[in-house]
Amino acid sequence: MLLCGGCSSGINTGISDFGSRVADVFTGNTAQVDAARMEDRDFADERRVGINHLVERRYGKGEPYITRYAQIAQNDDSPLVRATAIRALNYARDTSATPLFIQALNDRDPSVRLEAAKALANMPDDKAIEPLVNLMRDPKENEDIRIASADALRHYKRLGVARVLASQLQLRHFGISWQVLRSLETITGADFQYDESAWLQYLASGKSSLG
Repeated sequence: MLLCGGCSSGINTGISDFGSRVADVFTGNTAQVDAARMEDRDFADERRVGINHLVERRYGKGEPYITRYAQIAQNDDSPLVRATAIRALNYARDTSATPLFIQALNDRDPSVRLEAAKALANMPDDKAIEPLVNLMRDPKENEDIRIASADALRHYKRLGVARVLASQLQLRHFGISWQVLRSLETITGADFQYDESAWLQYLASGKSSLG
């Protein structure tokens, strides 16, 4: 192993995977068991646990599991299970699922909307800009969702996005304003703290080089 040099991480990963599979056999958390739990029609919590167990394993971050997570995220009757499936797709970094995340921003349940916004913070999609902006600006929306939406908007170096973010700096909810500022700094590379007027002047000046 010492002579192997750069391949040591691959060996360690293989050993870790083998150890995990052995542990799974002894604890009963095998892929077959967890897949069956994920498909339990009677108990939503069993479906949730099955998904969580599967995505913790390397094989659970690929096919056919991610396809099934996507189906569950769209069709399960339980909002907790839908949210768990979206979280699993996020954890697996399934970039093909961004249309699903965008659709889930309109889910009737806040836990699903929150997981969708978090997923888009890791896997941006230009089509997510408008719904993320709408969520962030909605005073009736859950504060955590507004924060996650502001975080996700840091990926879009657009003048329009920066202006909308600047307009949210003076909110009474400090958590939202703090995240808005972080995203503004990321987009522009500038720092005017919470001075909305200074930000808007800077953005109007053309010095930001944003499109």
